[in-house]
Amino acid sequence: MNKQYRNLLQQGVQQLSLQLDESQIDQLLRFGDLIVKWNKTHNLTAITDPLGVVSKHLLDSLSISSSFPEGSALDVGSGAGLPGIPLAIVNPQQEFTLIDSSLKRIAFIREAKRELALTNITTIHSRVEDFKGESFAVITSRAFSSLGTMLQQTQHLLADGGCWFAMKGVVPTEEINEIGSAFKVQKTNKLLVPGLDAERHIIQIGLVN
Repeated sequence: MNKQYRNLLQQGVQQLSLQLDESQIDQLLRFGDLIVKWNKTHNLTAITDPLGVVSKHLLDSLSISSSFPEGSALDVGSGAGLPGIPLAIVNPQQEFTLIDSSLKRIAFIREAKRELALTNITTIHSRVEDFKGESFAVITSRAFSSLGTMLQQTQHLLADGGCWFAMKGVVPTEEINEIGSAFKVQKTNKLLVPGLDAERHIIQIGLVN
């Protein structure tokens, strides 16, 4: 991506109050380039132009970074590695597992991991409800499913004291009302995504003790 997109990304990062070095900015831009390149033949995402990739993918993913919980993280239905790869770039001390049922998307994530030399990412090709053997402090998703479906299909993967961190557009009131008595909404925060004129929220959910 050229200087225009670098400036856009840097300005957005500043607005999000994130402290990134030039190597992290470079990694994010290279990741954006990979999305644009692979989109030409693999249809990873509906967003195909570089400007949209910066605002609607990179900055949108980074908008949750400052409030993202610590500990091992699972990105469910990661798709093109969103929000997992941007979060892994800006939080190199944190371990991220990215899971998707599409082999095409997992192949892309693995290629991005290799090209960006990301050592804090693990990739899993599986339906999340079939994945077992690990537990995570935080389970996140960007466009996976309804809240109820996500909670039911991933509850077996949540560590004691962990939480879900679901990215949504407008507050999904109907979905929240249908999540069931075993779950409790802990926080609902509005996100301000630089360059994105749309409502975005993060819904943090935990298990009822």
